[in-house]
Amino acid sequence: MILPLGLALTLASGIAPATSRWAQDQERRILAEGKPLPAEALAFAHELEIEHPEEIRVLEIRPIPLPVPRPLVQLASRWGLPAFEPAGMALGRGIYLIESKSRILRHELVHVAQYQRLGGIEPFLRRYLAECLTAGYFEAPLEVEAREKQ
Repeated sequence: MILPLGLALTLASGIAPATSRWAQDQERRILAEGKPLPAEALAFAHELEIEHPEEIRVLEIRPIPLPVPRPLVQLASRWGLPAFEPAGMALGRGIYLIESKSRILRHELVHVAQYQRLGGIEPFLRRYLAECLTAGYFEAPLEVEAREKQ
């Protein structure tokens, strides 16, 4: 379901702080347990002009943790949010991957660049959630940009 802009912005603003705290906790885990970017991905991060790409870490894990219980994931699916098992997820400078695939890693690196461009985890999540709620996951501008640049 696509929501009207005002309602989407209200929901995104209400959800973003708690989701941001969860994302920051996950980022700390990835930075502590993850591995540095492989050479090709590091070169791509430089192309994207990501600041300090050598600090980015990748953690392969299955399933990728989600910020909400499974029943809420089903509800989110009805709202057009990504409610499937993601193959990757960028959280600040940390990236979760189910398995190392160049295309997925490149996509997530575009999201890392977006986090930096938008001013960090909470501003990114506020915009990302609002876009998913108003345009749907696949048509959300931040997702479209990541697919085009990957």
